[in-house]
Amino acid sequence: MEKIKKKRSPLLTAAKVVMLILTAVFSLTMTAMAGAGLIYNGDSYGSKLVNIGAALISSGILMTAGAVFCVFRKTLHNTISIICTGSGLALCLVMLRRLCIHADNAGWNDSVTLSPISDMYSARLLPVIAPAALAIIIAVIQLLSYEADEERRIRKQKKLEAENAEAPSIIE
Repeated sequence: MEKIKKKRSPLLTAAKVVMLILTAVFSLTMTAMAGAGLIYNGDSYGSKLVNIGAALISSGILMTAGAVFCVFRKTLHNTISIICTGSGLALCLVMLRRLCIHADNAGWNDSVTLSPISDMYSARLLPVIAPAALAIIIAVIQLLSYEADEERRIRKQKKLEAENAEAPSIIE
């Protein structure tokens, strides 16, 4: 059977590079730093915010893993990418919401600008939506690409040939 040449799209490659850079800055660094700060000051914040901090770090790891899996073109990797990125983004946004509610109820504000601390958390953590959306879009494009479809067809054909192969002779 003839091997199909994979055509690489320069636009998709550029999108992957941008996604990885944004993931390193926002999904990994910002969520990890926010979570680490909550855990580090856990003695004064309480266990609720320590748990939110741990969940923020976990969400950053999930989104980063999803972005890394998205770089590969295999169907399984793209599926894992969509699951990891989607669940990491959902976890991050839920924890951000809980953190902002707690900060507003506690009356936390910046001593210099007197703006609510929840605005600062939102400004630092909401940009994780961009790399996560890029990762999901790239993974879906790769899942629906002609190469992936051809790969699935060849795999299915090989499985069918193996199932319909002639049985080995019992008598020699």
